[in-house]
Amino acid sequence: MSAGQERLNREDLVGYFREAVVPPERNRIGVEYELFCLDRASRERLSFEGIPGIEWLLSGLLDRSGGEAVEEGGRLVGIDRPDWSVSIEPGGQIEASFSPCRTVTEFAGKLEEYLAGLKAAGGEKVIFIASGVDPATPFERAPWVPKRRYRIMRRYWEGRPGLSLHMMAQTAAVQVSLDYNSESDAVAKLNTALNLSCLLGGMLANSPVYQGVYRHAGSFRQKIWCRTDRERSGVPASCTRRIASFADYVDYALEVPMIFVRRDGRLEEPGERFTFRDFLERGWQGEFPGLDDWRLHLNTIFSLVRFNNTACEVRLFDSNRPELVTAIAGLVSGVFYSGREFTPLAAPAELLEVARENLEGREADFLRPLELLVGANETPGDRALRAFRSAGLDGLLESLRI
Repeated sequence: MSAGQERLNREDLVGYFREAVVPPERNRIGVEYELFCLDRASRERLSFEGIPGIEWLLSGLLDRSGGEAVEEGGRLVGIDRPDWSVSIEPGGQIEASFSPCRTVTEFAGKLEEYLAGLKAAGGEKVIFIASGVDPATPFERAPWVPKRRYRIMRRYWEGRPGLSLHMMAQTAAVQVSLDYNSESDAVAKLNTALNLSCLLGGMLANSPVYQGVYRHAGSFRQKIWCRTDRERSGVPASCTRRIASFADYVDYALEVPMIFVRRDGRLEEPGERFTFRDFLERGWQGEFPGLDDWRLHLNTIFSLVRFNNTACEVRLFDSNRPELVTAIAGLVSGVFYSGREFTPLAAPAELLEVARENLEGREADFLRPLELLVGANETPGDRALRAFRSAGLDGLLESLRI
C-alpha cells in the first residue's frame, strides 16, 4: 500500500467482489488451458533450458505469433498478446490464458490460432500431451521452472503432508471463468459448481495413469489437488459451511495462510504462519496490504471453484484434447448462464440438454464430442486407459497427443 493511502478493511475486500458485478449482456467466458511438453525423441518432459526446451519453445512461439515477452531475471518465461497470453507452470506445463469471449465460436478461433503457433514453434522436436496428469514421468524426474514464485511455493510445501509438490509439477487442467450479475448470482454459481464438481470432473476425467501405473477411474488430477494443502484446496470453507455471501468468502480467504508477500516488485516469504487477516490487522515489516496484495493472495487459493479477482473460476476439468476443451467451454457457458441451479443428483444428459437449450445457433455444435462420449457412457480417460492397456505408455502418449 502506498504512503498516504487509507488502510484496507474487510468491507473493502467485500466491495472488491461487488464491483465486478456486470449486467447479463456483458457475460463472457474465459478459458485457461494447460499442456505437457515432451521431447519427441526421448519422450521426456522438456526442461527449461536447452534445445528443445521451454524457453526455446516460448522464443519460437513469440517469433511466430508476436506479442510482448515476459521475462524474469533476463529469461523468457511468458508471452502477452491481446487474444491470449502464455505462462509456464512449475513443472514446465504450458498454460494459455484466453481473453474473455462472448461466444464459444470466438474462443475456438483463438484456441486454433494459439495451437497452430505452438505446434509450429515445437516443429519436429516437441509433442504436446493433453492429460490431467503426466502419465509417464516419475515425480523425481519432473523438471522445475526457475521462477522465484515457484521456488518459494516449493519451499513452502516441502516436508508438509499431502501431494502439493505433485500438484505443482505433474498436473494440467482446463479452467473456465464466468461473470456474475449480482452477489446472489455469484454465490449461486459457486455453490452450483461445488454441487456438480464430482459430475463435471468425472465427465471429463482424463488422468487414469500416473507414473506408469493405473491409478483411478475418475480424475486422478482432482484427487491430487484435493490433497494439496487442505487450508486452500478442495471445498472452500470446508464441507460443513456453505458460502452464502461475498462476506463469507472473504472471511474464508482471510484465514488462508499467505505463501508470499510482494514488496518493491519482488516476492518475499513471510517466514511464519501468516494469514491475510494478520496482514490486514498488523501489517508486515511496517507495511499494510493494498488490493494488489489481495489479488495476489486470491491466486494462491486452489479450491475446486473460487472467486478469482473479477470472476467465478470453475477449476474442475482435466486437460483434454482441443475439441473437448471447446465442449467444456460450451457446457459451462450453457449450464452456468442458464440461471438454473443443480443438485449433486444431476445427470450428464441433463446438463448437456440444458447447455444445448441455452447456446445460440451453431454454438451448441461444440457440445457434440462430449455428447458422443456421454452417449457411449465413456470418459476421455476410458479411451486413454484402453490405449495404455493395448499398447503401453507409447500407445497412451500417442492417444493423448494433440
